[in-house]
Amino acid sequence: MITTEPRMNLSEFTPVQRRMLEVLADGRPHTPLELHACLVDELGPVSNIKFHLTTIRKKLRPRGEDIICEIHNRKMHYRHVRLISNS
Repeated sequence: MITTEPRMNLSEFTPVQRRMLEVLADGRPHTPLELHACLVDELGPVSNIKFHLTTIRKKLRPRGEDIICEIHNRKMHYRHVRLISNS
């Protein structure tokens, strides 16, 4: 049986955060450069994505979701995941 989950209300996220979530929505790992393309100022440092990811994580965790860091081929990747509940 296929269950459809309610779509996330994106209105509480900034436009940059929404673009990052759209990239991460497929559940696959993405490089910092892929997420950097979502920033308004693409000439800014890649470290700017960390600020946005921190804010996104604070909004996702109460919903049982998170953005995790993974290492693939010695490079950092980010992935949107659903957390397992203890209840």
